[in-house]
Amino acid sequence: MKQILFLHSLLLLLAACNNSPKPGEQTSTPTAAPTDMRPVVYLEGCYATSTRPGNDITALFDDNSDNYWETRPGAGPDEGIMLYFQNAVPLSALQVEGAEGSFDPAKAAMQVYVNGKSNDPALPGSKVSLGNQPVKSLYLRFNTTGKENAFDVVENDMKTVIRTYPANASIRVRGIKLWNDKNEEVRLVAPLQQKGGISASTTLQPESAFNAANLFDGRKEFAWVEGNTATSGENEMLRFQFDSDVRITTIQVWNGYQRSDEHFSANARVRDFSFGPTGGPAQTYTLRDTKAGQKIDLSTAAQGKAFELNIKSIYPGKRYKDLAISEILFFDGEKPVALKTDFAERTSNTIKTASAASPLQAILDRRISNQTADFETTNKSIILRSDGTFVMYEVVEDSGDQILADGNWKLDKSDARSATVTVFGKWFSQYNLAAYYEGNTREEATRIFKDEVVITPETITGTKMIGMFRVK
Repeated sequence: MKQILFLHSLLLLLAACNNSPKPGEQTSTPTAAPTDMRPVVYLEGCYATSTRPGNDITALFDDNSDNYWETRPGAGPDEGIMLYFQNAVPLSALQVEGAEGSFDPAKAAMQVYVNGKSNDPALPGSKVSLGNQPVKSLYLRFNTTGKENAFDVVENDMKTVIRTYPANASIRVRGIKLWNDKNEEVRLVAPLQQKGGISASTTLQPESAFNAANLFDGRKEFAWVEGNTATSGENEMLRFQFDSDVRITTIQVWNGYQRSDEHFSANARVRDFSFGPTGGPAQTYTLRDTKAGQKIDLSTAAQGKAFELNIKSIYPGKRYKDLAISEILFFDGEKPVALKTDFAERTSNTIKTASAASPLQAILDRRISNQTADFETTNKSIILRSDGTFVMYEVVEDSGDQILADGNWKLDKSDARSATVTVFGKWFSQYNLAAYYEGNTREEATRIFKDEVVITPETITGTKMIGMFRVK
């Protein structure tokens, strides 16, 4: 009996030795089941129109309820969040999780734009139906927060209602929830933000509007534009420097100036370009002449901290020689990677310093909102942001006519009495035309525009198109 037990123990020992890992062999360990079972949806880009340093939009996707996106102090109404999806995703609903105190539930309103078209206003915090439609872009504009104050100004029998937002207030959002067409909550994955810097061989002036940092800001409406007056962009160079090593297998490019169709055709676009590690081998690739984002799979994955893109040939612009690229995104396999710079914050500090002794300082990052009632009731607002961007809305309540203008601005001159700035970008008009016997039809027009705007303690006045706003 003892011999049988001994043989049994010996066989178990031999079996254990045979199953032991050989030198250099990996042992397999049980993997934990993933805790987050939500379907993954990748974003190809996202941005917020106003961001307080330290509270940027990436906080909306980290599943940490202690983190939040926040607007700059005094920035609230008419600011918003844009999401671009890698692929059109059928979505049934969304919900914005605002931080406590950001919105008055009885008065706040949010406008949801799906693929550029607006839905009915909704309450932040409510579950908003998206109708299971395929969504490629989603913009959330916070129309009102409920914290605004109203003041009446009467001049020449014309009453203007001025609405202001507290200078020390901000909008805070902790997260955005989305549900797909199967009523499953999805997990949004934004491009990984890797710190670094970017430089260009030339840049069109003003640099604050056309800097190469625009290539990774998530905003297709803003672009890098080269500034070599002797060429149309051939042989210009972009240099990307990361703080840590990255691996790039694919590049996605949004070619040309994508602020509007007119901007795209007016400026030159890239045709052939080379890309590779700095000092290493580079391969040449070709882009189609289209506004669509184009993915280029690299012949060999590029690795390191420094990379270069050289423009070999171009598609010429109809009006300008300047070449533009609106956005670039790198990929490591399926994972999108963006280069994060501090350009926006440096620009903001520069603008604040330059405007410190003028009336411009008091309105930076603040919405100036006026309502007037003459033959028709008109609501209009304008924001000059400290990062050098602006937006203006104008809506006629009775007819539904509306104007949207957005783009960049630069400070021309300032003193204690006034400041003069140049605004330039896209002017979009939508208005009704009375068609005899057929009712109303819609007319739309988009164009490139530029205007000179004078700011005093009492008013903001455009020379050509912006009109006049009263300031409280």
